[in-house]
This record gives sequence, structure tokens and C-alpha cells, in this order.
Amino acid sequence: MGARPAIPAKQRDGSVACPKWAYRCRHLVESLWARLKEWRAVATRYEKTATSFLAVIQIAAAAEWIKP
Repeated sequence: MGARPAIPAKQRDGSVACPKWAYRCRHLVESLWARLKEWRAVATRYEKTATSFLAVIQIAAAAEWIKP
């Protein structure tokens, strides 16, 4: 899909060419996943189909967005 990792390379590995903005904004995505995993249905993946799981993630994300 053309995605590139934004995780810092170890000393023994070569550096990963990624844009600096992607690395700086990485914490936003990690924080969102941490908040979404507080929802039990997201963390344990109760929904077995991809469509149902996506719906649960969308509901959880909407609830996080609405929360003050």
C-alpha cells in the first residue's frame, strides 16, 4: 500500500527514509489507539467480521471525538 514505518531505526540498522512530519505526528496515532483500546470490544475484538469491527472502531472514535 506504500506505507513506510516511522519508527526510529536501531544503531545496527540503516536509517529509514520517512518524512519528519510523519515521525512528529506518530504520537497522535499511538495515543488514539491507546484510547480506543480502553473500549473492551476494540481491545478484545469481539466482532468477528471486518465490517462489524470497523463499525465498533468508528463508534468508539466518534465517542472519543465528542468527549470533552
